[in-house]
Amino acid sequence: MDRPDNHEAKEARGVLTVEERETLRTALEMGYFDVPRATTLVNLADELGRSDVTVSQQIRQGMGTVLRSTDVLSDPAVTADGGTDRSLDQMFDALRHPYRRRILLLVSEHNPRDEDEFSVEDLATEDDDLELLTTELYHAHLPKLAESGYIEWDEDTQTIRRGPNFDEIAPLLRLMHDHQDELPHGWP
Repeated sequence: MDRPDNHEAKEARGVLTVEERETLRTALEMGYFDVPRATTLVNLADELGRSDVTVSQQIRQGMGTVLRSTDVLSDPAVTADGGTDRSLDQMFDALRHPYRRRILLLVSEHNPRDEDEFSVEDLATEDDDLELLTTELYHAHLPKLAESGYIEWDEDTQTIRRGPNFDEIAPLLRLMHDHQDELPHGWP
């Protein structure tokens, strides 16, 4: 019995065919997506027992399905004034960790803000390990806030200042500051 071409139906559901999943998994395992490539399309086709044309199509169709079914390529929409349209979820994600909230509140009070001025102790609670906190700041929290554009962080000078997207999160920070007594325990 011939299998009907179900590419359009599967694409609408955002799922991979069995062959596409197998091809993508094998391509990944064999290093086809590495830079530089660890294998060729011909070697990949030989491993799968398929033609290189078929494998190439399965890679392209499978990657297209994966990219369409995830938000990995989505970027905040650029507005007419050059800013970005960030979602509330992104702002809440930035505010999710107490250290990031405290960093943003400190930056909102003083700009530019030098790292030496707001010490690790300003962000720490009595239960925090200062060495671990410092590591988290430099490797997680400051880069995350800088990537979102809420702060600009110069690693060389240890200077933190408001980023190009700071004004988007500022209203939430003002609400937090103005209603501190109503916030859950542990919020600054």
